[in-house]
Amino acid sequence: MSDRMVNPELSTEERVADAALRPTSLSEFVGQTRVKDQLQLVLSAAKQRNASADHILLSGPPGLGKTTLAMIVAAEVGAPLRITSGPTIQHAGDLASILSSLVPGEVLFLDEIHRMSRAAEEMMYLAMEDFRVDVMVGKGPGATSIPLELPPFTLVGA
Repeated sequence: MSDRMVNPELSTEERVADAALRPTSLSEFVGQTRVKDQLQLVLSAAKQRNASADHILLSGPPGLGKTTLAMIVAAEVGAPLRITSGPTIQHAGDLASILSSLVPGEVLFLDEIHRMSRAAEEMMYLAMEDFRVDVMVGKGPGATSIPLELPPFTLVGA
């Protein structure tokens, strides 16, 4: 009998192997040809404009490579990647905190974007269109809205 241990958690070696096997560019990504072509067009246009890429929405069942594509988008434009999940954003303030800490050109991958709170969704619309958010300070009739300018960023929602 061997001393084999089965564990559902990834070991450090398995994490390193997973990262090494994950594609890092669109040319290495296998499958999804139409999606790759569209992303290549969006990313090359952003490079030519010397601007952030347009926002991207990826949809589909688990295992099709949405997270990998978000990582590739960041790598292709040479920008840092921030990963978060819709369920972690329960209040507009949670989203404002994330958005205000982005650096210019950063790619924000928001997995399970459909599970964000309604208030955060409303804030995200303004952030995506105008690269700003309105932060409410106080409550009731004395509340004040303070506009907060955001650096240009690319949202990849899934």
